[in-house]
Amino acid sequence: MQTSEQTSRMGRPKTPRLSRKAIGREALALFEEEKGLSIPRLAERLGVRQSSFYKHVTGRQEIIELARGSLVDRVRVPGPGTNEAGPDDLDTAIRRIFESLRKAYAQVPALLPELLTQPVSHPAALALYDRFAAIFLNAGVPEQLVLPTLETLDSAAIGASLDAITMESAWSINEEDRPSYPNLSAAQTAAATSQVDRFAFLADVLSAGLRAAINGGT
Repeated sequence: MQTSEQTSRMGRPKTPRLSRKAIGREALALFEEEKGLSIPRLAERLGVRQSSFYKHVTGRQEIIELARGSLVDRVRVPGPGTNEAGPDDLDTAIRRIFESLRKAYAQVPALLPELLTQPVSHPAALALYDRFAAIFLNAGVPEQLVLPTLETLDSAAIGASLDAITMESAWSINEEDRPSYPNLSAAQTAAATSQVDRFAFLADVLSAGLRAAINGGT
């Protein structure tokens, strides 16, 4: 005859049906595939009741942060420089980190506005930015400029990712109206005939700005 303890053990699944990691992974997939987060839909995809979530999370904000943690798994962390001179120089570090963030963010644009409304608190995300901070310190960024650098790069990467999927051109000028905006029209024509990699250009601008701040003793 089985004891109640044995029956309890037999009826218990070998692995938890729901976990914080599973919630974050499925929330990220929901943003990627369905362009938003619906708690009822998330519960449906995970095969649980909505009430089950609150054994693991406090609410929507924490689910967003768990999705951020899952997104971090897709960020390719740039390693140190491989040349004999040692770590990457500042310009290379800026470009590598900006591009790694931009490529990850571009996969889930629907999540990005949500990320902008709350601070970074997921341990995996904090660990990622800590590694970025180490790269910048090794590249010669003063300690007081590390956080402003990370925040600027992060915002720029999010903006670039959103811009890439929202429109082909940010400027719309009717042909008959061009004489009214001669400088802007000329710049638009020049940009069309001489293509510039906007993302590389943005990374260069960020790098030049940071270098000016360092040299200026900010």
